[in-house]
Amino acid sequence: MNNFNSIKSIFSQFLIPIFFAFIFVIFFNAIKPLLIYNLIENILFSALIISFCFFFHKIKTRRFLFLVLTIFFNFFLIFETLYYYLFEAILSSSAIFILIESNNSEITEFISSHIDVKIISFLVFSFLITIYSVYKIFKYLKFTTDLKINRFTLFEIILNIYFVLKLTGFIIYNGPYIVLKTPLNYLSEINKFKVYGNEHKMGNFTNLTISNNHEDELFVIVVGESTNKKHFNLYGDYHRETTPLLNDIKEELSVFNNVISPHTYTIASLSKVLTLGNYENPEKIYQGSVLQLFNQADFQTYWISNQRPIGMMDTHITKIGMGANKYVFLNTKHTNDNTNFDNLLLKPFNDAINDTGSKKVIFLHLLGTHMDYKMRYGKNDEYFKDTPSSEFKSGNASSIINAYDNAVRYNDKLLREIIETVRNQQLKSYVFFFSDHGQEVYDDADFFGHTIDQNTTKNMFEIPMFIWTSDKYNKNKVLNFNSDNKYMTDDFIHSIADISGIRCSEIDSTRSIFNKNFKARKRIILDSVDYDIFFK
Repeated sequence: MNNFNSIKSIFSQFLIPIFFAFIFVIFFNAIKPLLIYNLIENILFSALIISFCFFFHKIKTRRFLFLVLTIFFNFFLIFETLYYYLFEAILSSSAIFILIESNNSEITEFISSHIDVKIISFLVFSFLITIYSVYKIFKYLKFTTDLKINRFTLFEIILNIYFVLKLTGFIIYNGPYIVLKTPLNYLSEINKFKVYGNEHKMGNFTNLTISNNHEDELFVIVVGESTNKKHFNLYGDYHRETTPLLNDIKEELSVFNNVISPHTYTIASLSKVLTLGNYENPEKIYQGSVLQLFNQADFQTYWISNQRPIGMMDTHITKIGMGANKYVFLNTKHTNDNTNFDNLLLKPFNDAINDTGSKKVIFLHLLGTHMDYKMRYGKNDEYFKDTPSSEFKSGNASSIINAYDNAVRYNDKLLREIIETVRNQQLKSYVFFFSDHGQEVYDDADFFGHTIDQNTTKNMFEIPMFIWTSDKYNKNKVLNFNSDNKYMTDDFIHSIADISGIRCSEIDSTRSIFNKNFKARKRIILDSVDYDIFFK
């Protein structure tokens, strides 16, 4: 076998897994242009790897590089293929951000929720193909011991491939490029978020005033997780009674019908919700948080979370939460332990209520209805066991819907208990609830979970939101309430400041859904999409 044929044969060993992955994806999904682009990118990238390996003339070095880079290439090929299979989307920086900020428990729960026979089969065949490819490449390398391609020529080839990938834009489909680039961006973001946390509890809000300096106040904000509005029976249009206890006090609640989150995943959504940042002014994410606002207004602030505080490093939301005067992270168990149920928030919640201080704001960050749904409640709370109403019957759809609805019903019990606890204090108070983002649970798509702002459904954006106010609160302030106002929660800080009697230059009353001056704005999602037109 001559040198040229050996190189062709080595190239073919890269093409085998590339086309196997491509066939796997198009067998279960429709062919789209981006799949073709990704195919071309993978072929070009494999040519770049081969050129790089032949840049080294020593056969031992060449063999070592081919071994490492073939495994490396196939690993990323498998990863991006399975990502597309699950979400019908190309791997992105946002997906890597999520991975960095996810803890082992979340990753394990995600895998256990989504793994199926097709994925296992693909992994087995991919593993075998990788072993076969390495074996064949080593065999063909024996015929290239005397091959010494001009290094300048190889450098030209590598440079040309890179420029083709860059100029065509195909480089955005390259897994290694995304994975290597994203941590740098992530570290930059983390550095920007150092304006929050332990050492920066006070913000720089200007001309701040508060409307009440004398009366005791207790404000509670409950941040839900992955809660689907359609499955929240409080809205009256779901076939199951998932919120019976909230339904009993519905007349006391102001329930908002037309609320969406700015993103379909926690990091991006809450980074805006809990700060001054919004679609129009994303840079304001770093210019002040809701906790800093309350601190500056002389409230005693609490952040009580059932979400684990760290992934690979402190998360954006952890940094913001640590801006509270007192913060508690309950979920610190290891992967092989069951995660805490949200009722464990109640003890530190009661401790905060009984703590000294006349003006308090308590944030409760739930695990809510985060997957794996069946791990969000105990055996005694497994209420729904029948076959749910859904047009999608594939796989474990029924058991997944049942688990999700049980998790919603468990949240209902917790929310009612929080409200009753606050009611019993007989103070000027409110309990405000919203979810960080929504969730698709076999309603509009044969899918459960949420994506990272790709291939989204309406249910990933739509969220439940309501407020309960005490008698003393109602005597002091009348909320401007229109249940059908269009609202996106990246204006949360303006709304919460308004109902808490806080004024400052940075707060805009026209962005408060509780204010008579409220102005509905275009709800832009996915960078440039008008939500109300796209999901009309």
